[in-house]
Amino acid sequence: MLNKLPFAALLSAVILASGCTTHLSEGQKRELDAFDQKGLKVEEKSVATAAVLGVFPMAGYFYGGHPILAFTTLPLYPFLGPLWMPYDTAQSAKNRNYYATKEFVEREKRKALREIDHKMEDKALTYEQHIREQRLIEAKYSPY
Repeated sequence: MLNKLPFAALLSAVILASGCTTHLSEGQKRELDAFDQKGLKVEEKSVATAAVLGVFPMAGYFYGGHPILAFTTLPLYPFLGPLWMPYDTAQSAKNRNYYATKEFVEREKRKALREIDHKMEDKALTYEQHIREQRLIEAKYSPY
C-alpha cells in the first residue's frame, strides 16, 4: 500500500500539470496547416529545439520567451521536469509559431490590399480590376 501512494501522487500531479499546458485547438491546427501548405507559415521557434531544451531546468522556457515560467516552474522540476516540461515547451513553441504566422499573414494581406488601392487611386486599375485583385488577395491569404 505504501508503494502505491507515491505513484498515485506522482500520476495525479502529472495529470494536473498536463492540463496546464497551452495547446492549439483543432481549428488552429487546421488553420496553421493550411497556411503551411500555402507557404505562409512562420516558424519563429523550433518545436523540436523547445522540447529538447525542456528536458533541462529553465532552458526550454527561456528559449520559448517565458522567463517568468522558467523561475516559477523550477520547484516542480524534480517531480515533473523531464516528463512534463518538454511537452509544455514544445506546445508553447507551436503557439508562438501560430500567432507569428497569423500576424505575418495579416500584415502581408494589408500590404497587398494597400498596393491595389493605390493603383486604383492612380487610375492604373479600374473598379472591376480592383475587385478581382482584391478577391485574389483574399483567397491567397485565407486559410480556407
